Formats: sequence, structure tokens, C-alpha cells
Amino acid sequence: MTIPASTEAATSTEAAASTETTASTETTASEETVVSEEAVQEAIARQEPRFVLIPESARPGEPVTVAFNDTFYGFGRRDLQAVLLDSRDRRLTKAVFFDIPGEPALKVAILAVPSTALIGDAAIRIETGAGIVSEIPFIIESREFLHETISLNQENTDLRTVQDAQKTAESEHLWAVISRTGREVYSDGIFTNPVESTRRTSPYGTRRTYHYIDGESDTTVHAGIDIGVPTGTQVRACAAGRVVLARERIVTGNTVILEHIPSVYSLYYHMDSIVVAEGDIVEEGALLGESGSTGLATGPHLHWEIRVSTENADPDIFLSRPVLDKKDILNKLTN
Repeated sequence: MTIPASTEAATSTEAAASTETTASTETTASEETVVSEEAVQEAIARQEPRFVLIPESARPGEPVTVAFNDTFYGFGRRDLQAVLLDSRDRRLTKAVFFDIPGEPALKVAILAVPSTALIGDAAIRIETGAGIVSEIPFIIESREFLHETISLNQENTDLRTVQDAQKTAESEHLWAVISRTGREVYSDGIFTNPVESTRRTSPYGTRRTYHYIDGESDTTVHAGIDIGVPTGTQVRACAAGRVVLARERIVTGNTVILEHIPSVYSLYYHMDSIVVAEGDIVEEGALLGESGSTGLATGPHLHWEIRVSTENADPDIFLSRPVLDKKDILNKLTN
């Protein structure tokens, strides 16, 4: 059964589901607050929920914060989620709602517009297992990305093309890590650069063509930012967070991943060394290790990436504004 959708406009590489799986956040069905479809309908009948979007439109690669005050509706259910749909009604990405510390009634979900999203009219649909709660008009703005061609030697050609069981296992494990949605908020501010240098050797979203040693080629989209720095450059946490992965991997070399906000992760690839361990809680600016050229790299650099509900997002946006600005969210909900 479908709950009537809202007509009120808001004021405001690897695949798996983004469900809550961490042991620290697992709960049994008996512990969850279960809200029936009838209860949701009654809540909407009393007063339709008001959702705000920050920003109200976005370009591919940019994060979008969806928020509402649950004081009067009592959804309180784990399956409440925001889904981004394009003009063809295709589901592009989704994110579950979580609580902001100190504001138990304030529910927030953070999405990222895919870098390959169709430009134009779109919508953000709020839904539960019981049906659609609301659908908010949204616009995906145009954006141009650069193109680059990279010629690989035999070693790097093999890293991309040769089938390897360990490589597959590492890929599946990384995806499982960034697919989790925790409950802790470690950082709610603007992120900082992980290295002192700002020399970009490859920007976010670049359309890449790889030329292999045998003359074959294929294409991909660059999911992060490459920062050209010498081997041994200190790499620091872009924000406070929890270390959820710190190990050597075949393709990305020495790799560190931090969780900052539920479903928001920063990734650091090709490092020469790692000085943190999985499970560590680190502050903004904490030393993670040193840069290098391990894994699939054509020279010393740091690959810095942000993932939001598994979708890659433009790190530069996180350097310019917070995606979890409680003051701004509350202001938009009350005005």
C-alpha cells in the first residue's frame, strides 16, 4: 500500500546494499521501534512531515543533506531512507536516516549525486518498508569533467586486467566496509586537506582511458583526487573519525579508511606506510602514515577519496562546507 506523496516543495567501483551491519550497531527486531503502515499514515494525516534539502539542487559529485524533525510523527524506524531518483525515475543512490547528537528528534540522511547522473529534473523520495512518505522535487545541475589518458606498464596492466582471487576478496571486503551505516558522529565540521600540498595531478570525476601494454584499453571514472606529493609526505586525517580499514591491498596499496559520520568515509590510497590500526579513534589532523606509490600507481601521490552511502563524492565540497551543520538544519526547519 502506498502512502500519498508530498506535494510540498522542500525549503531547503563495486556494488552492494548500504545496510547497517556493524556489530556495534546491530539490534534485534525485538529491540527496534516498529511502526506500522497505519501509524505512519496517521502521522501524515495529522500533519505532513516537512523535509529540507541542503542544498536544494546539486551537481554530480556533490553531497545533499536531507533532514526532518520527528517530534510529531514518531517514525522511529530503521528502514526510513532517502532515495535519489533521476528524471527517468531510476534509483541512483539511497541513504538511511540517523540521529544528530543532542537532538534525538532530528533525523538526517546524507546522499551524494553520482558523478555519472543524468542532468535535469530529479526527486528525493522518502520511503519506508510501508511505502512512500514524501517526494521532494530536486534538480541535478550540469557539470563538466576532464578527460585523461594513462599509459600503463606491464605491472600496472596486470593489476587491472589479470584475474586474482585475493584482489576480488579485497574488493568485496572494502565494499562491505563502506556499505555500513554506523550511528556515531565523530565530526560535524568542514574537512581539511590530508597533506600540505594542494597540487592536483588528477581531479575528481576525471574520465580516464587506460592504455594497456598489449594495445588494449578501457575507460573508468576517477573516484577521488590525486595529490602530487613526494614519497614520505605525512598524510593526516581530514576530520575526526574511526579507522575502519588500515592494511595493504593489491590495487590501492597501503590503504586507510576513516568513518566520520554515519555512511560518510574518507579513503587514502597508495601510502608508503601506515601508523594507525583498525578500531583507532583519531582526531582531525592525526597522522595516518606517509604517502608513496604502492599498488596501481604511476608515481608518488596520495589518492584521497570521499564515499557517501557508498557513492563517491567530490572531496573539495567537504573542504568548503560541512554536510552536517546542525545550526543550518534547524534554521531551515523552523523558517
